[in-house]
Amino acid sequence: MTLLKKLSLAAASAAAFLALGSFGIDAAQAALYKYSFSGEDANGYFIYDTDTEPDPQYASISNRAFYPNAVKEYKVDLGSLGLYEGTTADANIYLISSDINPEIPAEYDSDVFSLVVQTSDSSAFWADFYFQEGSFGQSVELPTSVPSAGYIDIKPNVTGGETTEDRGESLLRSSVTTKIEKIPEPTSSAALLAVGAGFILRYRQRRQAQLQNCIPNLQ
Repeated sequence: MTLLKKLSLAAASAAAFLALGSFGIDAAQAALYKYSFSGEDANGYFIYDTDTEPDPQYASISNRAFYPNAVKEYKVDLGSLGLYEGTTADANIYLISSDINPEIPAEYDSDVFSLVVQTSDSSAFWADFYFQEGSFGQSVELPTSVPSAGYIDIKPNVTGGETTEDRGESLLRSSVTTKIEKIPEPTSSAALLAVGAGFILRYRQRRQAQLQNCIPNLQ
């Protein structure tokens, strides 16, 4: 009898997880994504919201889009060169023609995904991630996937402009491994747990009612 109860509970738990999986299809539509990178000289991540609207002042530029406050959390660890982290930053997508930065390896100098942290009214910290041409499918929307191989260029004091001189000196250039993962919304995760707990509770209540009905009436 004890074994039967265990098997029944296991079956109920499995059914609950199946229900969670079905419910999770909607939760997976969350707009938050985590971009991670790692290499010999740099590693870190930033989390951004793909529902962020692009800055309209770049609407007339076909190969660029800038997303103010799209980044909700970031961390750039450069070892002895410094640790940069925070909770608010911008994101930038730029499809270039291999002419903005001749110091980037030619095989990467094309599609750029950037973390932009405003450090003052006149300068910003930029972490530019370079990828091969076509990596973003000719789109300037915030990406939901990237190739595993990229190249990072850190410029801590960018003052604006599009030339190498305007963008300031590089603090670090290095090859990195990259990936993007989808992050479920916290409210959806809590809802998943609630659905699972409620399913198992209802199962136990039904089992208790069945057992009580099976007990002989001794009066």
